[in-house]
Amino acid sequence: MSDRNLNITRRDFLNAVLLGTGALLLELPAPARLLAQAQSWYGYGGVGDYAASHGNTEEIIRILKKIQQGQYDLPQNNVIDTGETFDLVVVGGGLSGLSAAYQFRKDARSGQKCLILENHPIFGGHAKRNEFMVNGYKLTGPQASNSFAVVNREGTVENEVFSDLKIPRTFSYQELSPELDRLPLDRTSYGFMLWQDISPSVGFFFDQGESPYWVIDPWGKRLKKAPYSRKVKRDFLTWRNTEKRYYRRADFQQWLDTMTYSEYLEKTVGLSSEVPEFANPIIASALGLGSDAISAYGAYQIGMPGFKGFGRWTGTRRLDETDWHSFPGGNDGFTRYLVKALIPGAIDGSYSFNDILNRPVNLGALDSPANDVRMRLRATVARVEHAGSPESSGHVLVTYVKNGQAYRLKANAVTMASASWTTRHIVKDLPDKYKGAYEKFFYSPVLVVNVALTNWRFLYKLGLTGCRWFDGFGFSCNIRKPMIVGDYRQPLHPDKPVVLTFYVPLHYPGLPVQEQGAKGRKEILSTSYRDYEQQIIEQMNRLFGSVGFDPKRDIAGIILNRWVNAYINPQPGFYFGRNGRPAPRDVIWERFGRIAFGHSELNGHQNWVVAIEEGRSAAEKAMEVL
Repeated sequence: MSDRNLNITRRDFLNAVLLGTGALLLELPAPARLLAQAQSWYGYGGVGDYAASHGNTEEIIRILKKIQQGQYDLPQNNVIDTGETFDLVVVGGGLSGLSAAYQFRKDARSGQKCLILENHPIFGGHAKRNEFMVNGYKLTGPQASNSFAVVNREGTVENEVFSDLKIPRTFSYQELSPELDRLPLDRTSYGFMLWQDISPSVGFFFDQGESPYWVIDPWGKRLKKAPYSRKVKRDFLTWRNTEKRYYRRADFQQWLDTMTYSEYLEKTVGLSSEVPEFANPIIASALGLGSDAISAYGAYQIGMPGFKGFGRWTGTRRLDETDWHSFPGGNDGFTRYLVKALIPGAIDGSYSFNDILNRPVNLGALDSPANDVRMRLRATVARVEHAGSPESSGHVLVTYVKNGQAYRLKANAVTMASASWTTRHIVKDLPDKYKGAYEKFFYSPVLVVNVALTNWRFLYKLGLTGCRWFDGFGFSCNIRKPMIVGDYRQPLHPDKPVVLTFYVPLHYPGLPVQEQGAKGRKEILSTSYRDYEQQIIEQMNRLFGSVGFDPKRDIAGIILNRWVNAYINPQPGFYFGRNGRPAPRDVIWERFGRIAFGHSELNGHQNWVVAIEEGRSAAEKAMEVL
C-alpha cells in the first residue's frame, strides 16, 4: 500500500534509516548495544494531524531525561525571558489540562488570560488518534484512552460535559451486510477482554505444542473445551459469579485496600492461582500491573469479578448488550470538543459533531495573542517554582523548552496537569511532604498497537472479532464496530480495510511494583520499531496463519504508540493510606502556594471522567489565589 500523503511505501519507510536518538532514553542498557535498534525507534505514524505524535516522542523523552538529570537546575543564563505574564498557566494539554483551562474560562474575570503548555506536537495526551489511508479508505484507531458511556443523571460530571459541550448522546454504527454472518463487534477495545466477553465472536487461542486450537465463546460455553482441570474451571466460574460478601463491616473499601487483588482471590475467596494469572493482563490494561501488585480496591474500582457481594456490579454481559461507546479515535472526541470550545478557530468549520471530529486542526490558531485561552505546542515544561516564598510570592516562574531553546514566563497561578512522574521533577520548590507522597507513586508503560489491514477475511473465517491468547506478544486484539460520524464512515466488510488494535501492558508478576515499572520502561524504550513489527507479525502468523493470513498482502501499516509511564499503579494503601498515614494522593490534592495539581492518576483508575474532574478541581484551587 502506498501512503500518498508521505509519497513512500510502508516498506520503504521501515527500511529507511530514521532518527538515531533511541540511545538517549530513560533507564536503558549501555547505549552502544542499542545503536542499531535506535535507527528506527519511533517508526511509522500514519497520516493526518496526529502522524507526528503517536505515543511519547523521542524529543520529549530526551528533554525529560535532562530534567531528571537536573540539567535545568544549573544557572539559566541561556534562558530567554518572553516577558509574558498569564493569570493561569496549565502544564499539559491532555484531558485534565484542557478541562482545567475550560474551568478557567468559565470562572475567569474579564481580561484574564490562560496559557496551556503542551509538550507533544498536538494536544490530547493519551486521548489521541492514529490515522491511515488504505485503498482509498481513511481508517482511525485510538492511541490509548478509549471508551465511554453516556450518563444522563443530573449532577454527574459526564452529564455536565455532554450538556456544556453539546456532545451527542446517541450514536450510529456501521452494520455488516445482511448476507454476511452476524458477528458481534465490540464498540471499544476493552469490553471483549472481560466486561462484555460472552459472545460467539470472542475466542481464546491455546497453543498446546503441535496442536494449537481456538475455543470460541469460552465463557458462554462455561470453558467446556479449555485445557483447565475441573477444579480450575469451577474456580473461574466462581470468580465470575460469586455473590458472597467476604467482609461484613462497613469499611470494606479500606479493608480491600490492605491487600492485592491476587491475595483477595486466593486467600479470601479461596481460588486457585490460575484465576489471578488469567486476570493479570486484563487488570494491567486498566491499572498498569497485574493482580500481584494492584490493590484489591483498585480491582473493585474497575469492576473486576469477585465483588458482587459488596453491592457493586462486577458481572459480565454479552458483547451485543454493551452500553459502552468509542469515537473513531478513542477519547480524542472529548479533547477536540474541549479545544473547539476553548479556541473556536482551532478546528475548522462549525460546532457540529461532523466538523469537530472530522475537520483538520488549525495549529496556527492555537497560540494567537487574541485568544483568552492559548495553547503552545511542542513546549516541554522543565522548571516551575515560586518567585520567592510560596506563602508570599506574587507569581510563579515557568521555564519550558521549545525547538531546543529554553524560555521563561510568569504565571499568577499554575495547574500541573501533566503526568505526576514529571511533576515531581519539574516543581523545584516542592515541599518534602509532597516529595514523600510522590515517592509512593509508581508507574508502568503500555504499548498500544494499531495494525491497518487491507482486509480481515482471516478473522471472518474463524468467526472472530476479539481474540485472547496466553503466550507470545501481547495477550489480546480486536476490531471495533465503526462509529458513523457525519461524513466519516469506515467500512465494515471482511474484504475491506479495518484497524486491528492491540493493548500491550508490560508487567512482570513476582517483582516489586517499582521494579516491574522499571523493567517495562527498559523494554519499551530499548526495542526498535522493526523488532516490534517482527513480533507482531509472528504473533499474527501463529494466531491466523492457518486460515490464510498473509502479512505481505493483509498488513498495510503498523503504528506503535509507546507510553513510557502510562499508568499509575495503585498498590495496597494507595487509596486510603497505611499504618495511620494519609494516602499519598490526599497530600497531592492540597494546593501548594500558587500551584495546584490535577493529575488523572490521583483517582487510581485513569479514565476520561476523572481526568476532567481532576483538571477542573485543580483549576478551581489555583484560581483561589487570583
